[in-house]
Amino acid sequence: MKNEVFGCWYEPGDAGTWFTWFINQHHSFPNFSKNIRYEQKQNIPSDYSCYGANWVIKDSGDDKAFNFIDFEKNLIENQVSYNKDFYSICYKLIPWHNPFQANNNELENETNEQLASRLITESNTKAIIIPQVEVSYQVFAKRLAYIRPRISVEDAINDYKNRINKQYMNTVSQIEKITTVHTIAIDKLVLHNNEQEYNKLINILQVPALENWKQLTYQYYIEVYSKWEQN
Repeated sequence: MKNEVFGCWYEPGDAGTWFTWFINQHHSFPNFSKNIRYEQKQNIPSDYSCYGANWVIKDSGDDKAFNFIDFEKNLIENQVSYNKDFYSICYKLIPWHNPFQANNNELENETNEQLASRLITESNTKAIIIPQVEVSYQVFAKRLAYIRPRISVEDAINDYKNRINKQYMNTVSQIEKITTVHTIAIDKLVLHNNEQEYNKLINILQVPALENWKQLTYQYYIEVYSKWEQN
């Protein structure tokens, strides 16, 4: 596999798929393509999909689990378009976006900590990058309630309050026991084109800035998040 491997581990609703795609647009990364995803058969964009970045660690639907060493083979077999000269990559985990989300019934003879450690070792992950919502959780909560209809907006808001006050910190502290972990305020990046957060990201990745990074973040905001600021 390639030399610089980053994992995007995140909580549902925290724009982790888009963030993984965004990271992979940078110099030396695969430049995966994207598709707009729609929920509930409505003509309302709910997210990007970025199939090339998916590392399937447990059979899920039509997706079959594979080892990280087979990541590039999987891209070829599934005819995924990508920059074949890449030497850096950022992956997202399927079906769990964060191995600490796996419950006891889903784990196979290992703890969450052992699962996380094994995945990091298997992939030779240099660092985990976590998108976190820090200041605009109401907007993200409304979108989460839309893509997860079983969750009310009120429950989603309470979920985000718990993330901000406790869950994010707990996840970081667990991952820090295994490898280097960085956090990015995803709401500042997506909703406000925050240069401080973007500069923090490219410093983590050790790559030059994308000339059009603000265009990419703004496009995602308009397509997916702007409607939830208006409602």
